[in-house]
Amino acid sequence: MKSDRSARTSRQHFRLTIVPAAVLATLVLVTMVGALMTPEGSGQLGGDFPAFYGAGSIVAEHGYADLYDPAAQQAAQEGHIESEGGYLFFAYPPFVATAYSWLVPLGYRGAYIVQMLLMGAAATASVLLLRPVSETVRRYPVAIVALVVLFQPLLASLIGGQNTALTMLLFVLAYRAETSGRPWLAGLAVGLLAYKPQYGVPLAILIVISGRWRVLAGAAATWLGLYLAGAAALGAAWLGPWWDQATAFRDTNATVNGHLFTSWPGYIEHVTGIGSSSGQLVGLTIGAAGVAALALMWRRAAGNIAARYAVAATGLVLIAPQSLFYEAGVAAVTILLLANGDGRWRRVGVAAWVGGWLYLVSRPALNTTVLVAVLTVIFALASIVISRDRSAETAQVAA
Repeated sequence: MKSDRSARTSRQHFRLTIVPAAVLATLVLVTMVGALMTPEGSGQLGGDFPAFYGAGSIVAEHGYADLYDPAAQQAAQEGHIESEGGYLFFAYPPFVATAYSWLVPLGYRGAYIVQMLLMGAAATASVLLLRPVSETVRRYPVAIVALVVLFQPLLASLIGGQNTALTMLLFVLAYRAETSGRPWLAGLAVGLLAYKPQYGVPLAILIVISGRWRVLAGAAATWLGLYLAGAAALGAAWLGPWWDQATAFRDTNATVNGHLFTSWPGYIEHVTGIGSSSGQLVGLTIGAAGVAALALMWRRAAGNIAARYAVAATGLVLIAPQSLFYEAGVAAVTILLLANGDGRWRRVGVAAWVGGWLYLVSRPALNTTVLVAVLTVIFALASIVISRDRSAETAQVAA
């Protein structure tokens, strides 16, 4: 009997630890070899990374004055993108360019490899931070890391030089800090999401509505620090030039990448062919309604921190006007937060993982329909969790 139990344990360890570790090691090896073998001047290395590296190069070599100048961005990206004479918009706040300027001495290839490793580490940390509060992660940490990294939207983000893993990490860090009684640290994580204001600002609104004042204080202190960093770079009025770039990017992005939008506003605008001004109105309407719905859920889930951050992680991706397909990777946060000891959510996770790869196969015909459906189902199920918990609390009080 003991021998049979030991054999089962060994087989389980092999399937859930050794095999996932081998898969992750192989993935790292393949991506590193691919990065080293791809000609640097081919325009095929790094996906969206030229925008970040180019911005870092402008800051490192010329300072911040030309950071949002189209000609400067085009020159900085020359040789790194396939479209000769074109360039990728850099529409992030200036402090993001500062971070990438630190990678410029490594050269383009070296910076891209370090970016991938850092984002892979962020994805891994997003999972491992949940070990103290999640039985699922505690029992199968390597397998869960492998599943998260191999979730197609997140994997595309890692290889494509994007930063979805950082967004994931900040959501998880905010949740863990709140559960461990460190609201200022939670506020730091919420404040750092200002690097993607389409997520950071609505999350801050939810923090206000839910009355998490110490979290808000930490976020406000972080915003002040980031604003001062931007002011040191571009002057006290730096929000103006950055906003001009961001709004210019909005129109171009809708034209070029509309078929890759994963949020409801962007998806509807692309499918229906709504024009720019009407599309913006649709986006604002859905966004405002979405924030209101999330606010209601946050109030209903006042005692369930995991549920609050779970609905926010997926909900904000669905309502931000121009969430692209790789942002769907953030849905892993929702699944991980709600999968603790619940077999149904583990099945949801498997279905979402399959849906991510099904999206890749179906994209030529259906654009992002599969991913939008996956995110919507995950959000709806998370909302049901909150409603069920609220009903249980009401029944308990009545009794």
